[in-house]
Amino acid sequence: MSEELPIKVVLLGETAVGKSCLISRFISDTFLTNHVSTLAGAFSTKNVFYDKVNKTIKYEVWDTAGQEKYRAISKMFYKDASVVLLVLDITRRDTFEAIKDFWYKEVKENAPENIIFAIAANKCDLYEYEEISNQEIEEYALSINAVYKQTSALQNSGINELFNFIGYKLLAPENYEEYIIKKTASKKLIKLDTMSDKGSKGGSSNKDVKKKKSCC
Repeated sequence: MSEELPIKVVLLGETAVGKSCLISRFISDTFLTNHVSTLAGAFSTKNVFYDKVNKTIKYEVWDTAGQEKYRAISKMFYKDASVVLLVLDITRRDTFEAIKDFWYKEVKENAPENIIFAIAANKCDLYEYEEISNQEIEEYALSINAVYKQTSALQNSGINELFNFIGYKLLAPENYEEYIIKKTASKKLIKLDTMSDKGSKGGSSNKDVKKKKSCC
């Protein structure tokens, strides 16, 4: 039986970037539709086994409000966290600027010194509308020593891989580079998949793609 380690993960970021949808995908592999904004904080748990180190992490994943008026409340949740997952929406540059100008600095000032940072560039299925390049986000993640992955809660892309990276960063920091798969989501592959869908019977039209602009 593997050792079980409880780990608190708090998701932070602006409103409507898809924090709740990411959690729903990770915890229960479901996609939230018609979701209302989180107003305070709520948590869910999930056990993940990491075979390379024979250990299990019991993730306590906390959802927080993104609205500015609730930022003081969010501080209560991340001040004792082990991991902070900063979530941005690739179609909204302001969500990336908020991470750099507010969220990261706030966590550094109020959270444990050894806290692990991770960044989820969410809604990568909407690459046609992106306002921040993957390279720009990767460079920023590197500058703050953060785990990074492009994700899509809608398509269930990159989320399990992101937590795989986080897990090994926690459990085996000295062997982290060996244990993770050094690949990020390929926009080219996503684009080819999307084009294939459009060309198939019943595939998405341009109108359908635009409707997905508000997806998580």
